[in-house]
Amino acid sequence: MKLPQLTVTLSAGAFLLGGCALVEQPIAANSTPEAFPSQPSSALDRYVFARRLAWEAAVMVQHPPHPVSTWQEARVKWRQAIRLLEDIPPGESVMAQAREKLATYRTHYAAINRRLETEEAAAEQWKKAQTLAWQAAVTVQDPPHSLRVWQRASLKWQEAIALLEAIPDTTSVYTQSQEKLATYRSNYRAINQRIATETQALKTLKQFSELAVQLNNIPNRASADSSTNQIGISYPEYVSLVQKLESSLAELAGQPGGKNHLIYPNLEQAIADFKTVTKLWQAYLEYKQDNSQWLYDDVFNQLVPLPFQDITTLVQKYGIKTYSDGTKISLRFAAWTIWYQAGQHIRKAQQEILSMS
Repeated sequence: MKLPQLTVTLSAGAFLLGGCALVEQPIAANSTPEAFPSQPSSALDRYVFARRLAWEAAVMVQHPPHPVSTWQEARVKWRQAIRLLEDIPPGESVMAQAREKLATYRTHYAAINRRLETEEAAAEQWKKAQTLAWQAAVTVQDPPHSLRVWQRASLKWQEAIALLEAIPDTTSVYTQSQEKLATYRSNYRAINQRIATETQALKTLKQFSELAVQLNNIPNRASADSSTNQIGISYPEYVSLVQKLESSLAELAGQPGGKNHLIYPNLEQAIADFKTVTKLWQAYLEYKQDNSQWLYDDVFNQLVPLPFQDITTLVQKYGIKTYSDGTKISLRFAAWTIWYQAGQHIRKAQQEILSMS
């Protein structure tokens, strides 16, 4: 029996998937959705209903990309269409046509599966990237934080960026992933700047701490060796060490947020203390040059005459002992006392580092 047919034509490329195109589908004139039973019984009904489902699946995925739900719905229709054709018994009049369509439908079904897998993977990547970004943001809430915390956040941003970069441009989440990618990269750069600041802070603190230990051990060595009658370090060596600390602190100040770092004020004060010793030492050397004979027997205490105002400031700030009716101070003991105060500031900076989460 020859069926009356209605030819419906999609525009070129209406359904192009995996190299297969469905451009034209003849459908029975009475093949409206209401005309098909929920369970087609005859071979002809199965064939016609299968073609209708294939048509709907093809139209549904025109103009991709589409979300996962659309590809899933299209896949269901292709699968239903395939099962309807597979259920047509041998010997039916539509059997040859059914076999021809079955091969085509299986090709489309396989292509739909591939597109669905790609879309699902992209959607999962998008979701994971958002989760990682949220975790990274929460990780660095309420700073300051330790270097380890910033590094942990940086890794999360890095993972989130890698996930977004891997999303294919054929998927429905590609456009929004690219918009987020710019934001994530900006946040990643900001985090890495904080890491650079924290790294420099730790490096600077280590240098200060090493010098503090070196200087604060000098009085102990002097007490154990009564023959030691000098400060315990040469002037050129001391000046060089202090200059290195100044350079290191300047590097910290040059980092984003470096001057606002928790340890910066204490290290800045320690530098001021170290430079105070340098000034006292310079004053002593100048005085010694002008009064070498008088200072010949003054090697042990290395007394330095200073203006009354300067001596008062030193006494009040550091508790330094005076000599010669309050007109002189001992360079040796003054340096040791000031170094101890500088060490206290450095220890406070160390405590600030330990207090960070």
